[in-house]
Amino acid sequence: MEVKIKTGIPGPNSIKLSKDRSKNVANGHGSVCGVYIDRAEGSNLIDVDGNVFIDYAGGIGTMNVGHSHPKVIAAIQQQIKKFIHPCFTVAPYELYNVLAKRLSDLVPISEHCKAAFFNSGAEAVENAIKISKSFTGRDGILVFSHAFHGRTQMTMSMTYKNDPYKKGFGPFLSNIYRLEFPERGIDLSSLEFDPQKIACMVIEPVAGEGGFIPVSKEAMISLREFCDKYSIVMVADEVQTGFGRTGTLFAMEQFGVEPDLFTLAKSIAGGLPLSGVIGKSEVMDAAHVGGIGGTFGGNPVACASALAVLDIMQDEELPKRAFKIGNRVRKTIEGIMDLCPWIGGIRGIGAMQGIIIIDPESGDADKKHTSRIHQYALENGLITITAGTYGNIIRTLMPLTIKEEELTQSIGILSDAIKKA
Repeated sequence: MEVKIKTGIPGPNSIKLSKDRSKNVANGHGSVCGVYIDRAEGSNLIDVDGNVFIDYAGGIGTMNVGHSHPKVIAAIQQQIKKFIHPCFTVAPYELYNVLAKRLSDLVPISEHCKAAFFNSGAEAVENAIKISKSFTGRDGILVFSHAFHGRTQMTMSMTYKNDPYKKGFGPFLSNIYRLEFPERGIDLSSLEFDPQKIACMVIEPVAGEGGFIPVSKEAMISLREFCDKYSIVMVADEVQTGFGRTGTLFAMEQFGVEPDLFTLAKSIAGGLPLSGVIGKSEVMDAAHVGGIGGTFGGNPVACASALAVLDIMQDEELPKRAFKIGNRVRKTIEGIMDLCPWIGGIRGIGAMQGIIIIDPESGDADKKHTSRIHQYALENGLITITAGTYGNIIRTLMPLTIKEEELTQSIGILSDAIKKA
């Protein structure tokens, strides 16, 4: 569907809803765009004023199979007719088992795996930590600069960026240790903590909120060796990188390393709330019965949707499509860098590309210019979101089902925004 802008952005109906929102919604829950959505299809969002946008935010990485995919809708409708929520903790159902086996077979771990399901990425990370503590008998957690792992007290303590995620919400947990994010390599020779106190190391293969920074392959191998040496559980946080975004179903497939646990969420269920911890059976079984779970974890409707997502990933070869999308974005941005000295580079893997915006004189991150690019794109029909510890990254999280003509048009809008904003 082509971009169509009929009104100013935001339009009058969105402005009215924004006024209603200010009366009823807590100020602390912000929104990136001031447009209110009426419906969505594929890679398009249509707002309440009839404006048609192409979506490069994808629900912050939750819509890899696109908005309202017919197979996802069919799976949801079929399950809702049977039952909605008996609660797996009370009265279990087969869908949970089926999804657990399917994901256990798909994650790149050679040993037998098991799974447990929750609702959000933060819940998955928290439960991976609980499982790791049970397995090792330790309580230390090792994370990295630029990391984002969630907004709960535990995962917020692990997250790197202060404003807005941690500002005013301390004190934070004291058993969390941090290393520099290993973009180019890592030095593990002089540590300021005792590695024998560490239960788990949690790492994003590509730092998402931190700025779309990939871990170097050599560093990932070194970290695996480090975890093996000190019997530390290696947790791959693939909440944002998972489900085809980077060109493989899971980003860790590209690093030649097997983690002990995966945390998965976002695009796992086509937009429904679902997350999971999947990993080696001996680690997963360490937590005592009743120690993990939750009322809505592994909801049957979400499980049905997730199984449909996996079918779509395979049938439409979306991981391969991610490489093609990413290459087109990268080629376009690299082609205008000489004209735009404020482009500091582009980095990422597959369709997870981050465009770095800097002050061309100082080389420092330029958050204000990044915001202007976002706004220009929005006013011309492209919804984007930013990232990075310093707020100077334009990130691409478009649905992997985006049509060629939509990709062409959206890349053109993005290019114009970078050149003109």
